[in-house]
Amino acid sequence: MFLTWLEINKTNILHNIGQFKKLAPHSQIWPVVKSNAYGHGLKEIVAYLSDHDDVGGFMVANLEEALTIKNLTKKPIMVLSYFDLSDHFSLEKVDSQISLPVYDIDTINQLASLNRDFLLNVKIDTGTARLGFSQDQVRSAIDQVEKSKHLKIFSLFTHYAESEAEDQTFSKKQLADFQKITKNYKKYKIHSACTAASISLPLAQSNIIRAGLGFYGLWPSQVTKKRADQLAIDLRPLLSWKTKIVHIKQLKKGDSIGYNRTYRCKDDCQLAVLPIGYNEGYDRSLSNNSAVLISGQRYPVRGNICMNLTMVEIPKSLEVKVGEVVTLIGQDGGEKITVEELADYCQTINYEIVTRINPNLKRAII
Repeated sequence: MFLTWLEINKTNILHNIGQFKKLAPHSQIWPVVKSNAYGHGLKEIVAYLSDHDDVGGFMVANLEEALTIKNLTKKPIMVLSYFDLSDHFSLEKVDSQISLPVYDIDTINQLASLNRDFLLNVKIDTGTARLGFSQDQVRSAIDQVEKSKHLKIFSLFTHYAESEAEDQTFSKKQLADFQKITKNYKKYKIHSACTAASISLPLAQSNIIRAGLGFYGLWPSQVTKKRADQLAIDLRPLLSWKTKIVHIKQLKKGDSIGYNRTYRCKDDCQLAVLPIGYNEGYDRSLSNNSAVLISGQRYPVRGNICMNLTMVEIPKSLEVKVGEVVTLIGQDGGEKITVEELADYCQTINYEIVTRINPNLKRAII
């Protein structure tokens, strides 16, 4: 048994895939499972969806992630960001199931020199200024690949800088610049739409939808959610994060709690001590700044969150026992704590809250 674990709702997994298919019926839906499936469990998510008819393939950040899931699915796997050209041991494991990104001529030449077959995705920078060939380089890059005996192009792709924003002017310019290039290469797969772009910029829907944050039932922005509501698109959170009480302590009015004594009890109270802390991904900025759910009620986090422990104040009158379940993210009765709520407390984004949950914690699809 585990003291701290994550539950991934399989009904909502299937629901969200269906919502993306409803949104873009003529596109393949490829869940983005990078960064441990946005904290939800890379192996668990891929294994569960490996035979799903509406899943076209899986997308990861790097070759290490691709090789991790290669034996869990027969579907194609696309590396979006990077791989180590000097790691010949890993590159020797790449076959036609895995496609690699290229965004500079030197990488194309080095892959060609290995005299092995590689399937490539040509990244085009239309304004995000991270990875990608500039628009004046991309045609010569494609020519270079097409001349190679061992290299073949699977797709051309780009990424939007602010497709989650209210103002879509820059995204529309990026799409127009991308389409000026891709109209000449219709024989390849074309993709640019992440969750936000697939909703906010319907013309960006093409061969493939990169179902990232939205697949997990989280929203890139409230603007995106409002647009989805207008389209009757309903994405549901997959993740609940739970733990158990490991100790109950009785405190008196005026007693201090935790490192640096940052909280003093205003009345006699009880403390429920939880076996989670910033090592598990429960951010230290939630110290004296968050709440958990016990038996369907909210109770405040008190004192500084420790590496592996968090303290929660509960009333003297509340009857609780060691081993009772506590909800950190999710619903308990009529109360719920969302990823967005924790992100607001931490002054960050929902992406960061889930991806920083310790990958060693148990994930269970239920």
